[in-house]
Amino acid sequence: MDVSEVRGANYEAQFADVADMDDFYGRIEDMGVVCGWRKGGDQSRDAEPSSPYKSAHWKYAQCRAALDAAAKLISAEEAGRRILNFRNPIPENDLGSSRTLLNAYQLVMPGEKAPSHRHTAHALRVILDSKDMYSVVSGEKTLMETGDVVLTPGGMWHSHEHNGDAPAYWIDGLDVPLVNLLQVQTWEPYPGGYEKVEKVVRVSPMRFAGEDIQRRLDAAAPDTEGYYGPRVLLETPDMPTIGVHVMRLEAGQSTRQYRTNANITFASMQGSGTTIIDGEEINWNHGDIFVAPTWRWIEHRANEDVQLFSMTDAPLLEFAKYLKFEGKE
Repeated sequence: MDVSEVRGANYEAQFADVADMDDFYGRIEDMGVVCGWRKGGDQSRDAEPSSPYKSAHWKYAQCRAALDAAAKLISAEEAGRRILNFRNPIPENDLGSSRTLLNAYQLVMPGEKAPSHRHTAHALRVILDSKDMYSVVSGEKTLMETGDVVLTPGGMWHSHEHNGDAPAYWIDGLDVPLVNLLQVQTWEPYPGGYEKVEKVVRVSPMRFAGEDIQRRLDAAAPDTEGYYGPRVLLETPDMPTIGVHVMRLEAGQSTRQYRTNANITFASMQGSGTTIIDGEEINWNHGDIFVAPTWRWIEHRANEDVQLFSMTDAPLLEFAKYLKFEGKE
């Protein structure tokens, strides 16, 4: 190899007769570089956080009807999981309520069993309508009944088993888009189909029972600044990318406007109301899901007594020292 080429002499000659900036840009086109003085791509120079993701709303009653129809056409064995995943309505997005969070509705019919599997993504279930439904996580079998929140940390084998006589419906929440972004996604079926049940329990760190959530809300103090109603944190130490809260609002109560650079999805576990996200009104009912992407003004108004679930990527942003919060006077 010519030593002068290694030292860049030939490269200098390549640019010696550059006529203007258009000529310059043309010559670097195949070099795999981007000029830092040209705004574009991921080189945002905005003064505030921004996201192309939109506020969006998915209706439980509508999706439940769709799942009921699907249950007549596809079995749990064929589907693996009978799920409707949500897609934020922006171009080129085919999965995810927001940039980092995924939500879905799932249906399990009486007598069905969903095979065991595991994946990188952390997951949770907000149980909307269910009786005698069970989750098996790492060999531990526990209830999944109306009002519960059940966790499935990433990497743990899990399956579902319905011993009741009415369909079971719940909300899934996962950090799948984040996992895909980081390119660490994995998915494995359990050898033989179903993990062995080692023990059956009523109390588990994987389950927040509905009655326990109610007791904690009864004891919760109001937010003195008015951004939230009384709310409780559901601890997820094995799922550090997701923060989970349940908030209570009384009929007619409104919250003070705030915004954060975290992504948040909300779901009504009880009651109906209106949430205003950057001036857009979303009228929601029991079981509905809606999303507030990063840096949108959020305000809730309860039409009746409400219990509102939320999941957010705020713990991840806080860990990285990126988290921002701002309230409106």
